[in-house]
Amino acid sequence: MTDRLKGKVCLITGGGRGLGMAIALAFAKEGAKAVAISYVSNEKYAEDTCKQLAELGTTAYMTPVEVTNRESIKAWVNHIIDTEGHIDVLVNNAGINKQGPIDTVTEEDWDKIMAVNLKGPFLVSQEVLPDMVGSGGGRIINIASVSGLYGGPTTAHYAASKAGLISLTQVIARWGAEHNIMVNSIAPGIIETDLTREELASGGGAGVVAMTLLKRPGQVEDVSSIAVMLASDEQNYMTGQTISPNGGSYFTA
Repeated sequence: MTDRLKGKVCLITGGGRGLGMAIALAFAKEGAKAVAISYVSNEKYAEDTCKQLAELGTTAYMTPVEVTNRESIKAWVNHIIDTEGHIDVLVNNAGINKQGPIDTVTEEDWDKIMAVNLKGPFLVSQEVLPDMVGSGGGRIINIASVSGLYGGPTTAHYAASKAGLISLTQVIARWGAEHNIMVNSIAPGIIETDLTREELASGGGAGVVAMTLLKRPGQVEDVSSIAVMLASDEQNYMTGQTISPNGGSYFTA
């Protein structure tokens, strides 16, 4: 354990499992003062994550939050500010997906995925920004996807939502620059988590892995290490950028 995030108060949406959990634990290992995670229905996962955070010496909070509902977000954000004094880092990680070719995507599926994956980060960021402005700065990290860079072929709505999140990252970075708020996104490729192991074991998952230059899935540490770097004070000149740990499945010249 080190102290790259010593004293920082961090919010992570969807932090109970998967990448959100990995980022939460990485922040705690780097000395974060407090880590507040939100969840929707998987209370047990959130409890387990908070237990591990506490064992690492970090003050842990778990709150049921509906990221598409402003009042739910506002209550969560205000509680953390009232308790901890301010918010240093926001990670917009909560997201959902439902695979299928574009001709099978229903309007209901489209609206739900856009609401969680794009409207959610917009609303949460709006509620956190005033505190960051008032406290002299902060970091926002949006968890996008390589699908948002190359247009995932079987996830039209998911890919579009993540492309929108990358654009939102750039918009907030422009606005936040004068307030010392740095905003970046991470766009992972296929990462092995408790949520993706079944997919990786399937023929479809094997096909995605085969697309990579490295011919293997990434690990959660490949993403959480980037989140730590973006959240820490060691990087003070990166904003509006998208970093994509994807094993070489997609890259530009």
